Amino acid sequence: MEFLKQSDEVLSVGEFSRRFKMLVKTCVPELWLRGEISNLKTYSSGHTYFTLKDEEGSISAVLFKGYSRAVSFQLREGMKVFLYGEIAVYEVRGCYQMVVKAALPDGTGDLARRFEELKKRLSAEGLFDSERKKPIPRLPEKIAVVTSPTGAAIRDFCKILKRRGWRGKVYILPAKVQGIGSAAEIAERVKAAQDYVFGDGSGFDLLVVMRGGGSLEDLWSFNEEIVARAVAESRIPTISAVGHEIDFTLADFAADLRAETPSAAAEYISSSFLEFLADVENFAEAANRIVSYRMQSFKDTLESAQERLRLYSPRARVNTLAMRMDEISLRADTALSGRIFYLKAGVHSLEMRLEKVSPARRIELMRQHVENCAKRLDILGVENTLRRGFALVADSRGKVITSSSIAAGEDIIKVRFSDGEISASPNGKMG
Repeated sequence: MEFLKQSDEVLSVGEFSRRFKMLVKTCVPELWLRGEISNLKTYSSGHTYFTLKDEEGSISAVLFKGYSRAVSFQLREGMKVFLYGEIAVYEVRGCYQMVVKAALPDGTGDLARRFEELKKRLSAEGLFDSERKKPIPRLPEKIAVVTSPTGAAIRDFCKILKRRGWRGKVYILPAKVQGIGSAAEIAERVKAAQDYVFGDGSGFDLLVVMRGGGSLEDLWSFNEEIVARAVAESRIPTISAVGHEIDFTLADFAADLRAETPSAAAEYISSSFLEFLADVENFAEAANRIVSYRMQSFKDTLESAQERLRLYSPRARVNTLAMRMDEISLRADTALSGRIFYLKAGVHSLEMRLEKVSPARRIELMRQHVENCAKRLDILGVENTLRRGFALVADSRGKVITSSSIAAGEDIIKVRFSDGEISASPNGKMG
């Protein structure tokens, strides 16, 4: 027994399942399987699960609801079928199964072989070479559509073009798209479109060959050699939109472009138109920006020129000189007013000084001083003093006695009052 070495890679179960899934997806492309249906069961979700088996083995298979529209018949227990799809790995259970995308009854095996044989022969002739492909016009105005006028395909086609704002015209070239004689009728309409001329001398810009989905038998008209050659030889750029996504016809290989469905063809045509509209809008916006910028530039230049003209015009110069004169006058008035105010102040100061030193002023001051002194003398005079209650004492000669000792030495003293005079003796004798 060999033991685990440190260099050995150890995978988890989940990692192994993921690697196995990637290996299957890389190495096993989508393919056809042939077998018998067993253990068939359809769930309420719309998904159908069953087993595809033969004498040598079996494989689980699932037809999801989304792919069921590609199967034009009812799957039944024990039915032998051809299944087209991919191998998917279910990691949780570590098992694999076939995801069915298309199915055919076993009886269609002859048609499938005829398809492959004719495809191989026409391809060898170069009918499907890419060098033969013509570019699809970006903005087709007149589109010729070879299809059944009553089918759902043309209604969906026109509805999508209208909804997406496409502004061209659709001309239906009616043809049977299924049954006896349908292939010849389709080829005839394709050839008729080549030579159709409108009143202005123009022809169709684009040719679309289309029909809705169906079984291999339903779509077989578009696998006829006559149709494939008519489409390949078309001088008008041609789009083939036949069946569903998983359906391939010889008309698809011969056309300049294959659309998965008629609706996809309408979306492709309108998308180019919408892209053109977007380009036009972007161009318009850019043009508007450029025009706006140029207009603003011209406006700025014009305003600058007008401003320069205003600066250099005679009226502007006169106005400027007038403003300068007004300014000078104002400054002169201001200076003169200040000078006058200063001179008036000086005069007033001189007047004050002169007034202080003038003789009249000095005489007036002396007069006022004399009057004040006279008033004070009058107040302090003998008469006013006596009227206030004072008395004047004098000796017999009229000399004022200021001391009691002197008065005592006198025989007679005189006392003067405001209203009269009396004589008195210091010894008590009254005179």
